[in-house]
Amino acid sequence: NSWSRDGTRIVGEVQGPVGGLLMHTVGTRTFERLLDFGEWPVFLPDDRHVLFVAGGNAFHVLDTKTKEPPKRVYSVTRDVIGPPRLARDGSAMYYSRRVTEADIWLVSLR
Repeated sequence: NSWSRDGTRIVGEVQGPVGGLLMHTVGTRTFERLLDFGEWPVFLPDDRHVLFVAGGNAFHVLDTKTKEPPKRVYSVTRDVIGPPRLARDGSAMYYSRRVTEADIWLVSLR
């Protein structure tokens, strides 16, 4: 899903019964499971941290060096948030947001 700026690593999501985030190191041709959850990962400009969506309603940041539990940086309650896209310098993030709402109308037919 996202290349590191230096072109040495790719971070992506795995779908299926055992989903999560993986990181591939190009030079060594190795894969490393980062988490067993998450989707739409993108490297932050420092090439160390990865921003991703979890549960469809929260953004988290993972440190790929320390592997400490990811930190939730933003969440919503009713909405579904989509894939993050970062400005090249990391100064802005763009994402989609979907809110499902409905009205119930009662009509009397005569």
